[in-house]
Amino acid sequence: MKRHGYASPDEAVWVALEKLHQEEGEFLEDLDEEAQAAIEEGLSQADRGEGRPWEEVREEIRARFIAR
Repeated sequence: MKRHGYASPDEAVWVALEKLHQEEGEFLEDLDEEAQAAIEEGLSQADRGEGRPWEEVREEIRARFIAR
C-alpha cells in the first residue's frame, strides 16, 4: 500500500473503485447479469457511506478463504 502511495486501505479501495468505474463499460460487459448487479449494488452502497471497515472485511476473507 505504501509502495503505491496510498495513505490507507480505504484510499486504495476508492482508487480501485474509481478505476473500475472508468473501465466499467468494457469490464462489465464481460460479466453475467448477476455479477454486474452485485457490483452496481456495492458501488451504490459505498456512495451512500454504507461500507464496512477494512479490518472487518479482511478478517472475514481470512476466515472464509485463507484459514482453511
